[in-house]
Amino acid sequence: MPVPEHSDTSSTVLLLPSWQFIDNVTPANTPDLITRFVSASPTNAQPLHTPAPPPEESLPAPTIPATPTPQLTARPCPHKYLILMCSQKTRDARCGQSAPLLRREFERHLRPLGLYRDLHDERPGGVGIYFISHVGGHKFSANVMIYRHSSVVEHPKEANGHANGVQELLDELKIEDHKGGEVVLDVDKEEVDKDGEAAQCIWLARVRPEDCENIIRYTVLQGKVVKPDRQLRGGFDRSKQIASW
Repeated sequence: MPVPEHSDTSSTVLLLPSWQFIDNVTPANTPDLITRFVSASPTNAQPLHTPAPPPEESLPAPTIPATPTPQLTARPCPHKYLILMCSQKTRDARCGQSAPLLRREFERHLRPLGLYRDLHDERPGGVGIYFISHVGGHKFSANVMIYRHSSVVEHPKEANGHANGVQELLDELKIEDHKGGEVVLDVDKEEVDKDGEAAQCIWLARVRPEDCENIIRYTVLQGKVVKPDRQLRGGFDRSKQIASW
């Protein structure tokens, strides 16, 4: 995750399923991060559009002198889809080797669709790809977690090409229009959804480079698992109130 430009010591945290970036996170203000954002955010088991709980009364903070810390700020993640890949080679060398290969292959298939976003590309929509620490033990390697925004789950046609009038083609995921030209699924006119959250997560393992094209076409864009017996490890679907796949 890229750090804010104005600081050499702070980091940016991606909070899911809230679909938010939290900027200016430091060790000193981590308790504030937990209290203000993590504890107050929705969980994977909560259905979408759950009313936020009323704020709890808390005791006054102790009056202990403290050094000034950066102010935490939250902003919506601009992407419609997220691909998180285990890459911590110190925990599992296989993931450290597979993650860069899979990222390059995902990027190769996303570019023709207009969906590729690099770390510093915050245009609305598209697919953000991030490396994460090790997940899921050591039985399976090449773990990939795919998060889908609530807007693409509840309004899939509008999210994928509505402005270009290609809804019918998207139902079949054809990457050509009626004239044989390339269909761009994501458009720069799209706006950031400030109220959306993660609706689905699909956790896969044993992903190989040759799997990436179908994962983009079917899992990322449609929420379908191509090889459930071999690759599916878990996930959730808050739109259907399913806590496990």
